[in-house]
Amino acid sequence: MRWSRRPAETARSAQRRFLPALGVTAAVALPVSLLVPQAVAETPGDAPASGQVPLTGQVAVHDPTLFTDGERYYVASTHNSVRSAPTLEGPWTTHGNVPKADWTWDVSGGTLWAPHVVEIDGTFHYYYSQSNFGSNDSAIGLKTTTTPWDPDSYEDHGAPIITSGDVDPGGATHNAIDPVVHQDESGVWWIIWGSHFDGIMAQRLEDDMVTVTGEIHLLAHRGSDRFPVDEPAFNRIEGPAVFERDGYYYLLTGWDWCCRANGDDNTYKIVVGRSENIHGPYVDKNGVPLAEGGGSIILNSRVAQPGATPAGLYRAPGGPDVFTEDGVHYLVYHAYRPQNTMAIRPMDWHGGWPYFDEPGGGPYDLDDRAYYRLVNQDGIITDPDSLQNPVPSERCLTAAGDGDVVQSDCDDGSLDQMWELQMDVDGFWRFRNMGQTSGHCLAMADGSGDEGTDVVVVPCEDEGDGERDAPRRWYLDDTGHGFHRPVAERANLALEVQNVDGVIGTDVVGGYRRDGDHQAGNLTQAAKWPPQQWQLDRQPVDAALLLAAFDGFVADGRVVGHAPGRAEADAGDRRLTALGNMLTRAAGLIEAESYDEARTQLTDVRKRIHRSGEVRPYHFATGEDAATLYALIEELEDALP
Repeated sequence: MRWSRRPAETARSAQRRFLPALGVTAAVALPVSLLVPQAVAETPGDAPASGQVPLTGQVAVHDPTLFTDGERYYVASTHNSVRSAPTLEGPWTTHGNVPKADWTWDVSGGTLWAPHVVEIDGTFHYYYSQSNFGSNDSAIGLKTTTTPWDPDSYEDHGAPIITSGDVDPGGATHNAIDPVVHQDESGVWWIIWGSHFDGIMAQRLEDDMVTVTGEIHLLAHRGSDRFPVDEPAFNRIEGPAVFERDGYYYLLTGWDWCCRANGDDNTYKIVVGRSENIHGPYVDKNGVPLAEGGGSIILNSRVAQPGATPAGLYRAPGGPDVFTEDGVHYLVYHAYRPQNTMAIRPMDWHGGWPYFDEPGGGPYDLDDRAYYRLVNQDGIITDPDSLQNPVPSERCLTAAGDGDVVQSDCDDGSLDQMWELQMDVDGFWRFRNMGQTSGHCLAMADGSGDEGTDVVVVPCEDEGDGERDAPRRWYLDDTGHGFHRPVAERANLALEVQNVDGVIGTDVVGGYRRDGDHQAGNLTQAAKWPPQQWQLDRQPVDAALLLAAFDGFVADGRVVGHAPGRAEADAGDRRLTALGNMLTRAAGLIEAESYDEARTQLTDVRKRIHRSGEVRPYHFATGEDAATLYALIEELEDALP
């Protein structure tokens, strides 16, 4: 119920009633404007992701596509099968196999591959590919049905829509596999396909949904400045999926190897880029075109979350499909344990980019303002034909003083090895070191992009011309098995230990992003390169760490506070003073009728107050203090119109 008094009166009343209880006055010891956390809020309406969906029933599928008729959920997959379930969780039951069309025998004697199903006015369009593994002699066809649960009801168009073999833009030879169709914002349908060899392509569909027309667009390719498009490369790309969100089209692809006889050797991973147009150009988080080798890895091999079924290692995820329901985008894919199995994960969103959080304190629990050690991977892979199950070393990323960053023996409790993960804009993060006397963040020494550029710690706020070109923001490639590859903004260089033998004290530098399987030259073992793979080892909060967090509090690149090491009681007073001052500012914003800013301020204060559940790293108040602060927040919120 709203207060009948004017908002300004309520705000002033709240200050008078509650701030003295916290020992807080309007005469602040710290500049309140510098205490406001500026983490980017998610897009309104985003449903929180719930982690990996537990599945039951018959889920041994390859290249799944998920769709619904409004009554049940369906999955069609490679090897012709169709299955359904009453819920996303299952139980999934197989109904049989969609028959091969007569014309497909001239392409290959094998089964149908990687279908994609869309419903248009009650008719389900089942696009599929026909090929032999490792062959570029492939074709894409279409079947339709109004009864998707009955495999025998799928009627074939009778001829291929697309065949492979022609050379297309950018010098890439397209392979007609893995079709997906999507309708753009103007109502035009497009078909996207490819490749295993070269590129991912897109072309318009006529209204009949089978006739392709117009220019063929190259959307993605594994070429790069080091391995040009016109050079043969062994870096596989295939399995496209396209979906739309908030003005962007997102392209997912599978990179590298699926389907090897030894499931342990599969190196599939799922990569993303985005574009304002369905036909591209698609770019990754650093703006590198996917058509020139770019791509940000969002899902790699992971162990199933507790409680998820089937249990085990979801190795080499690939064959991506995206299913959207109630505003939630679900990634549907297959992986190996080493046998193939279906998996479903709702997407988390960080600004305009998807990622996959796993709550529970592990290396994929990416929590804003939480604290981590960055632990380098142990061991050099001696057999490039076998995918190692990597393990963390005992070497941690360390701020060594004078701005240097090195790898050192992990030392429990060392603030020089503690990094506060700060959510920044559009898929990027900052790492603030907790051992500095003021807020310093992990950065490249400059934005040149030159390999071997020093990695340093610099003030989190740009301070003069000498610091402005040091990229302080990083995105995280998922390199699998609980490891990440931090990649610096603009410089597009990975966080790399300079010495591959794990020598203590070795400098950390920017290295070429080794995110492929290329077996040429110095990119041998590229996908398994330990110097670039770091485990985010989440750290429990103790008094020293929380005090360091407060004393070097960073907001929007600005720093306030004092050196770490103050007495705990003094720290508690300063934390409460800071929270009270933030509420004082909120009250002032209400009085000035800056209501949106006031709401943001109150949301930020809530984040720092523990009320129920687990105490989080960013909490600055608990117990009676938290209750007092919450009462003040609620009264101030009642003052909002």
